[in-house]
Amino acid sequence: MSRVLTGWPRQLPFPPAALGAGLIGALAFGQEFRYPALAPERGSVPRRLGLLLAKLLVSGAAALALGGCVLAVDETAACTLFGPDAVTGIAERPVLTAGWLGLLVGCAWAGVLAAGVFRSTAMGLAAVLAVPVLVVPLVRHVVAEPAARSLAGLPARLRSSAPVQWPSGIDQGVLVVMRLAPQPVGSALTLSLAALVCAYTLTMRSSRMR
Repeated sequence: MSRVLTGWPRQLPFPPAALGAGLIGALAFGQEFRYPALAPERGSVPRRLGLLLAKLLVSGAAALALGGCVLAVDETAACTLFGPDAVTGIAERPVLTAGWLGLLVGCAWAGVLAAGVFRSTAMGLAAVLAVPVLVVPLVRHVVAEPAARSLAGLPARLRSSAPVQWPSGIDQGVLVVMRLAPQPVGSALTLSLAALVCAYTLTMRSSRMR
């Protein structure tokens, strides 16, 4: 049912909405390089940190809006076809929502950074496609299952060792993060974003030295 709500067919390595979010991010830089009139100072303007943050903010907001629309439309369709109990019976609804929105925002940011590094919309979208095709299989071989099992009971251990008593709602947030962290797609996307940030930083420094 989670794939129904997110519109993610099993035949596809990535959901169409994630690719759409990546395309939105890639267009943020790609259109400037395709139409130089949008950025007269082609060598310096795209490397400005403030402009990059603005692009990340706008693309992230667009990805959140897209993800919210997809969840709302798919939930309505699922309730119509399978009945309301099929949707309300999902126990890990907060984990699903957080993971879905995080996936779309991460894809949008990957598109922005990759298009800025390679100066191409196509390469920005290709970097997003490389996450499920290349990076996810690599992460699945690296991530060990015993490490994930050792996280069991972590919220209780953190609560007992904390100097102050935190609200009980924080435990739910810790559980959400723990369930999302071992996911291969989330780990692969995080690694890809880290690599793109490093690559963008290097290109930004090299352009300033010229």
